[in-house]
Amino acid sequence: MKKIMFVALALLMGLASCVKDKQYPGITISNVTYNPTAVQADDDVTVTATITCFKDFTAKLVYMTGVDSKANEVAMTAGDNDLYSAVIPAQPNGTKVTFCVQAKNDEATAVSSDMEYEVGAVAVDYSVLRLNELNGNDKFIEIYNAGAEAINLKGVTFNKDEELAWTAEDAVKIEAGAYLVLYSYKSNVIPEGYPENLIFNTGLSAKSNVRIQLFTPAGVSIDDFNLVNIELNGEAYGYAGNQAPASYSRNADGKWYYSDATPGAANIDGQNIVLGLEGGDTPEPPTPEEPDYSNIVLNELNGDAKFIEIYNKGNLELSLAGMYIMKDDYVDGAKWTADATMVIPAHGYVLLYSNNVQADHPELGPEYFFDGGLSAKKTIRITLFMPDGTERDVFTRGSTGEWGQTISDVAPQSYARIPDGGDWKLAEATPGEANPASGEDIPQE
Repeated sequence: MKKIMFVALALLMGLASCVKDKQYPGITISNVTYNPTAVQADDDVTVTATITCFKDFTAKLVYMTGVDSKANEVAMTAGDNDLYSAVIPAQPNGTKVTFCVQAKNDEATAVSSDMEYEVGAVAVDYSVLRLNELNGNDKFIEIYNAGAEAINLKGVTFNKDEELAWTAEDAVKIEAGAYLVLYSYKSNVIPEGYPENLIFNTGLSAKSNVRIQLFTPAGVSIDDFNLVNIELNGEAYGYAGNQAPASYSRNADGKWYYSDATPGAANIDGQNIVLGLEGGDTPEPPTPEEPDYSNIVLNELNGDAKFIEIYNKGNLELSLAGMYIMKDDYVDGAKWTADATMVIPAHGYVLLYSNNVQADHPELGPEYFFDGGLSAKKTIRITLFMPDGTERDVFTRGSTGEWGQTISDVAPQSYARIPDGGDWKLAEATPGEANPASGEDIPQE
């Protein structure tokens, strides 16, 4: 006779029937699975569970069938490695069977979550489901159906850090080629009226190691995202505090990368692969020839408040270490050089002030000040360089001959790219914030 294996995680109240998700100290039931997963009329089903406890205990399998509503109990037999098993006898086609594992001693009881199967039901191919995007900032998990048919997810579960976090109800369905987005109850971006059965009961962090496991209703693993060394990403990509700048998302090659969030839609292929995944094929940080500075631009200059704003047009944060600014004919050397702590967020800003106004900004460290002044009424050239000395961006006003010649005074307005990263215009000052939607031509005389 065919046998089935089952593993459950939770704790027992000492009742004759199953109680979901009750947890008590002392006894732990884990690793829920049963076999065969597609049960036929001649199949005995062997349920197994890993049960651990510091003291002696007894364990039993409790099951109910659609034919007989009473609870049936079968003592479980101990095997190696804390593995316990028991058998549900063969049932007729069409029978729905619900079961759980219970364990108890004089001090504690534990019960697994309910599991169920239907004898003779058409087997569902859950292997086409995959974890597709995880976001610890907006706190959502996206599941993708890569198959050619819709799938009812009833009984599908996911664990976070090896603890049950969500179980699909009967109404949860995912169409072929479609996406299902699950939000943490801690998310601040849950759409209004979002179904409660698509909200999971735990948080999700963008700056900590995390494991998300997707399981079939039988407890068989479908997918496993296991980030065990997030520090590698901080070291390789300069992510401040190791925090993921956007989503962990799957590229077309099936590997995990950092990318902009796209909940419920196709992923945008990322460039930076997620490092530190157990079983991943890139266990060591990459050594790129040069970081991509192409999205780093001068964005706003103000000769009245005397600041220079740098903007990151890209989707990933970047270390500016070694980048520097020179003025006019460059004869006085670099006016500012970014140190190793200088990181610019994706679509974010770094704001630098002249050291002539340093007393007005006591909240800023010395790394946020450049040498010399900045005029609103003189010809000027400000150039941003990459660490290797290549020019990255430049702003000029007035003649390219002699710099520092007095012309029209534009104070208190700024020279600003409209919109951020766009063309240079004269506009209202917005230090450290998005530039205005429109501006005027910059007077050159």
